[in-house]
Amino acid sequence: MRDELAERLLAAVMHWEEEQVVEVGGQLQALARHKYDRYGSFRPGERFLESLAQWLQEFKNYKDREHALEFVLEKLIFIKGAELNHLIEMVYPDILRPRLISRVSTELGCPSYQVARITCSLAFRALQRRMLIIGLSDGSRLDLLRRACPELSHEQFWLSPDQGDDAQLRMKRKLDEALNQFGLAETPRTFGEIVLAEDFSGSGITLLRRADQSNWDGKLANAHDWIEKLKERQYVDAKARVLLIVYIASSQAAISLQKLLSETSWGWELKPIQLLPESAVVTDRYIRSLCEEFFDEALVDSHKGKAPLGYNECALPVVLEHNTPNNSVSLLWADTSNDPRSTLHRHALFPRYERHHRDRP
Repeated sequence: MRDELAERLLAAVMHWEEEQVVEVGGQLQALARHKYDRYGSFRPGERFLESLAQWLQEFKNYKDREHALEFVLEKLIFIKGAELNHLIEMVYPDILRPRLISRVSTELGCPSYQVARITCSLAFRALQRRMLIIGLSDGSRLDLLRRACPELSHEQFWLSPDQGDDAQLRMKRKLDEALNQFGLAETPRTFGEIVLAEDFSGSGITLLRRADQSNWDGKLANAHDWIEKLKERQYVDAKARVLLIVYIASSQAAISLQKLLSETSWGWELKPIQLLPESAVVTDRYIRSLCEEFFDEALVDSHKGKAPLGYNECALPVVLEHNTPNNSVSLLWADTSNDPRSTLHRHALFPRYERHHRDRP
């Protein structure tokens, strides 16, 4: 009954004839059931069709509403939790295990296609245990990644790079105990492989940027400082390899991060699991103009500034099941319906939970 009422409201907003209600309404119902109703930042009791009807009413005329609805049907990329989980499940078998096999094959002097010989060797077992996986945010979902890596110990996963002295000592002690248990007394007692995990990057700026000509800023700069301290304490091998894994990255973010990493002296590698193509970027002039018109000045803050096309003008059409990135166009996430500072009181299609908010300094 509720879906029928929402469909009637949509028909009234869009001036649909009966055949359009059946065709387009049915398509929207299917999308809502399959994906969009799962969005985690809807208000209690709210679902996609109700949100869509309210959102379409925000536009001035029927033509704007038509273009906005077409954008949702043709351009929107909604990534379900199950799809993100699948990307996480690919990390060990498709990225980490082949990486270990390649390195050990070189150490043993045998071809990398001799997988059984390599993976049964003590050298492989040692290097596998000497891998350390660190989350760069809560979005890295280390709980799921840990379960998707059954060959690794839970002691090899750390929620952030900012671990205190006691945690670092415990991490090192657990490594020593594991290597002794394996009978690998001659193996270096240091971590030789570091993996940094992040869920999404739209621009790459949060991960790495220049503070000035000689200094770096961002999550990766902080992680680098921490890893260097671990090297000084001889917890991490001086020549340890570092791999940055981003589950989902835009082409802009991947290019930017690759370029900036090449300008450092760190020697780190980057591996996006799912790369959003450049064609995903919203280039339609009509939609971009709607973004400018729709954007509410009440949303301007010191972190993202004025961002009608998303932070750093990434203009992505992306929605993640748990939240909408601020790199996406503001049409999707810019909600000021309950903001007392706003005079427009915009209702967003997928309201975003802001990580940085001026009311939560």
